[in-house]
Amino acid sequence: MSWISRVFGKIGNRKSKYISPSLVEKPVLDTRPNCEIEKDERRQRSETRLRGEGVPLNPDFPDPLTTDDLTLRSAKDVADRLLALTLVAMKADGMDHDVMLEIVRERDAHDAFTERELEFIMDPEPSEEAMSRYCRRFESAWTLVWALRLVREPLSTPRENCDADRLIEIVRDTPELNVRSLRDANSVLDKLDLFQGYDWAVKHALKQGKPPPSQLNACVAIERYRALAWLTCQRDWENPRQDIAA
Repeated sequence: MSWISRVFGKIGNRKSKYISPSLVEKPVLDTRPNCEIEKDERRQRSETRLRGEGVPLNPDFPDPLTTDDLTLRSAKDVADRLLALTLVAMKADGMDHDVMLEIVRERDAHDAFTERELEFIMDPEPSEEAMSRYCRRFESAWTLVWALRLVREPLSTPRENCDADRLIEIVRDTPELNVRSLRDANSVLDKLDLFQGYDWAVKHALKQGKPPPSQLNACVAIERYRALAWLTCQRDWENPRQDIAA
């Protein structure tokens, strides 16, 4: 045995008489309420993702919601909203007026529309402004397709438009759009917090007359956050004050 071992004990020997038990590090327990831990972890995930993508952070970012705060729309309500959004987007994308009315009748979708959406659906010659506005709803609809677990892929960084043809096929070929349960609360809240960051970043850039950062698509970011905010009961669907172009 070396003289070091004889004096100090073997390295790593926790029972050495020369090591005071009071000096042994003890794990520090986080005594905060679970909701506070959940908020911090969710915000850390969002900020890490946004920084990694080169997206500026909102200095006044409100605290994330927690599962204790959350109220989700019912799967039936989400399915109805998905159907309405898809149909108004299809009409705005050039669907024949009479054919659209027939689809609305076949899918019994009349009551799924908001008042403004129904006016658009029933108008045989809507304005260019209305056509432009409602064509964006494909992105909101895609968010609800994700929420209803009708696709496997994640709700990705809002740079590319969704595949509108695939969205239409899913809605067309799925008579019961709420056939599966909604995604779990934590997954929805993670996306809500993340897309709130994207939404702020693109709106902040547009207000300054600059292009959205990190090649973000403003329409995609805004519409997807809009749908997530509605899904989590943070807003009603038609609320122009909360949108760049409602």
